[in-house]
Amino acid sequence: MKTSTIIAFLSATVLVIGCSNSGSGRIDQLDKNLPTPSPVTVSKVTPKPGGAVIWVEIPDDPNIKGVVATYNRSGEEVKAKISRYVDSLEIEGLPNTDECLVSVASFNVNEDTSEPVEVSFIPETPTIQTVSWTINAAPGGLKIRVVGNTDKSDLAVCLLRDDNVSNASLPVSQVQWTEVTTLFTASDSITLTRRNLEAVEALYAVYIRDHWGNMTDTLTAVLTPYEEIQIPTTNFAYAAIADDNILSMQSESSNYPIKALWDGSGASTAGSFMAVDVAPIPAWLTIDMGCVVELSRIETLPRIDYPTLYSDAHIRNFEFWGSMEPTGQQGSGEHGFDDTWFCIGKFVQQKPSGYEEDGSSGTVTQEDREAFNAGNDFEMDTEEYPHANDQCRYLRVVLTSFVAFQMPDAASQAIQFGEVTPYGRVIQ
Repeated sequence: MKTSTIIAFLSATVLVIGCSNSGSGRIDQLDKNLPTPSPVTVSKVTPKPGGAVIWVEIPDDPNIKGVVATYNRSGEEVKAKISRYVDSLEIEGLPNTDECLVSVASFNVNEDTSEPVEVSFIPETPTIQTVSWTINAAPGGLKIRVVGNTDKSDLAVCLLRDDNVSNASLPVSQVQWTEVTTLFTASDSITLTRRNLEAVEALYAVYIRDHWGNMTDTLTAVLTPYEEIQIPTTNFAYAAIADDNILSMQSESSNYPIKALWDGSGASTAGSFMAVDVAPIPAWLTIDMGCVVELSRIETLPRIDYPTLYSDAHIRNFEFWGSMEPTGQQGSGEHGFDDTWFCIGKFVQQKPSGYEEDGSSGTVTQEDREAFNAGNDFEMDTEEYPHANDQCRYLRVVLTSFVAFQMPDAASQAIQFGEVTPYGRVIQ
């Protein structure tokens, strides 16, 4: 067959196929002859915070491509769509508990809609109304405590500042605010911290915004961040006190020495501390800081460059104790400590989505991953621990459980974590 004949044959074949596909049997392309689709039936409406789930029954109509719900949200018309193969759609982002009227209709490929079905409901109280927060001065910055996000919605916590504290009496809308930062969370309760703020008095404001732009009222306060520095680690050393309950230096891997906890090497696989034998939980080790300090907070990093998070030998429960002159002798206090030791604080490896009731890690969310790799910021609280800011030279790090195990299961695990970084002020 000649080349010209082959080309003519193929062209004719393509033309025939193209024509045959243009019939009214397909609904994935425009067809002016399609009839109006049949209406749907709303079988149930289940209110939820700031919205509802609307359940629909879709008739056996091949012209139906999907279902659309039309409603008003904060003065704007909003549409929620689903395909014909889904039986429910969500109404979201309502800012209050006012009655919401929704028009539900099917549509075809031409976006022609059926006769609508009108439904109304009263949404449950949206998160933007149930959430509450406080703002307080903290070492080197501010801390914002957010609670009441019971359905764990995505929230933006917006921090503003005005250096002119005399504006504190003005309405919020009349202040020339400067944006400091926006922090994000989906936790039901969490303390968010903004560091590296000058230790000078200023007017601060906080409001919370949800995913749909709904905003809370604005809370204002005149605050002065506490002055602090990172305690210099130049003279840090492992104290090797007689009553330490940690693995001996002979059984510690030389690739993961105790000094990795403070040497600034980070917390990657090659820059972390590891005790490789069976851990005597609870375990502790003592750091001689080489100077007398008053501690305001302690940052920790887990072993972040590691295949698993919130599992294996990562630490879940931390305690920090301080002493000016430890004797190395056992006493009658907690963990058998003598009275030269005082508790600075007890803390938990943060997991924004929370741990399970049985103590296991459960599902690890993206926010959990980000929090794990960012490390912990444990702030000393003198209300709960009266000696939290007492002067000390020796810092005892006590490890009481692992992330994935509770005692006594923890006894079969090694210990690994990355950095311990104290902050406060040096006395001498």
